[in-house]
Amino acid sequence: MDSGEPLPVGFREPDGEPIACLIERMHSPMERCRAGRRCERSFIGSVLELEERQTPTGGMISPLLVNPIGYLAIHPNTPVLPFATPSTKATYIDPRVKIVNGASVVVGLQDFIGPYATLNGHSGAIKIGNLTSVLDNSTLAPDPGGKNPQAVIQIGDEVVIGFGATIEGASTIGGYFAAGQPTAIGAGALIDGATVQPGAIVSPRARVGPGVTIPSGDMVLPGMNVTTQAEADTPKLGFVAPVTAPELSTITQTIAQNQGLTVGYSQLYQGNAATGVNIGANPTIGGVYFGSLSSILGANRQPGPNRDPYETSKSGPEFLTPHQGLVGTSLSTFPARISGKVEIGMRAWRAAHRMGRANAFRADQGQPISIGSIAHTGEHVTINSPLGGTLAIGKDFRADSGAVILSGPDVNAVLGNHVTIGAGAVLDRASLGSGSTVGAGAYLFNSTFPADTVIPPNAIYLNGQYAGQVQW
Repeated sequence: MDSGEPLPVGFREPDGEPIACLIERMHSPMERCRAGRRCERSFIGSVLELEERQTPTGGMISPLLVNPIGYLAIHPNTPVLPFATPSTKATYIDPRVKIVNGASVVVGLQDFIGPYATLNGHSGAIKIGNLTSVLDNSTLAPDPGGKNPQAVIQIGDEVVIGFGATIEGASTIGGYFAAGQPTAIGAGALIDGATVQPGAIVSPRARVGPGVTIPSGDMVLPGMNVTTQAEADTPKLGFVAPVTAPELSTITQTIAQNQGLTVGYSQLYQGNAATGVNIGANPTIGGVYFGSLSSILGANRQPGPNRDPYETSKSGPEFLTPHQGLVGTSLSTFPARISGKVEIGMRAWRAAHRMGRANAFRADQGQPISIGSIAHTGEHVTINSPLGGTLAIGKDFRADSGAVILSGPDVNAVLGNHVTIGAGAVLDRASLGSGSTVGAGAYLFNSTFPADTVIPPNAIYLNGQYAGQVQW
């Protein structure tokens, strides 16, 4: 972005500081700027130098650093990007995000990139705009097969990439600046070399195939496999429907909430005065200290209520103790990412032993999330409660790899004892009685089932009614 373009949403020109000076300083956060004076550059490692370095994608990266402005996802631009930026303007990249070749990954401002998301720039390149959320255990891989190193994934402004979703191949989601609109990819969905125009939605467990464009204002229905443009353009074929006002409102609320989490977690990392002022940080800004990874790793507290309107107080995970019941704790070395009021009715070491790699249980949006005990979880399991609500899970809980379990606003979701969730299944505001099993790849939304229910693999239930099968 140059001085003639508008600042991203949420930015304001500081009193007395020219816009051109602000833009130049944002390229290098350690520059000092005074009204009426030229910005003096003092940080050798700014993005202006970084873009001149050789990368595997050669000349592809430089154009991606502008329009809108972006920063390479490499040290020191993690977990707060760009380096030493005030929390209200920064992007937050969870320390557990897997970044492959960050020299080919360009990230904008005020984004939230959740735990165990994968940004794979090994071949091809990734560009993420502003005010965008790439949520837990999602994957962006422009060239997963290593056959098209010129492939680029472009994620626009105000986009939500849902829990466990995958974007691969040369894909475009949303737009930038005035062309941007709230756009969403649902949990467990797959965008495979496709385009999702600004203002469109791809529902959970749906797929959009190569070369297909989902028009603005359309929503791919849950579990659909859109492989032709006719299927994307013609609602009467049953693959798409118009986006409704409540659905757009949910996306807008999700963007706002994740922006609050971005501010909160950035502040947890670099807002501790006890760590001392960050060397090289702009001394005129203040409030930017040496980062404290121990506050944003493992099982740890969430940001306070001033950063998240859905919570009433700061809170952290609780584990069972021998003599005191559930006790709040902070364990930065815990192998999973657990934040907010997640209550687990077993000893922390035992829970860790039974959980698979890259599990993300976050109650920093809705809480409490309670789990009686864990029998086993696979890899990349996600548990959350976006926009409020609670989730109670009973004893001997099992979830296979890639499962996503969510509650939601004003919902008290309950999973009974001895419940098993299959690989890649997505539960959103669903309740299951004890002894129930959900098959791999299924999608349950806003539905309640009695004890000992068996949901077949890839089955879709919406509002308590069977709605077909996932098509891919």
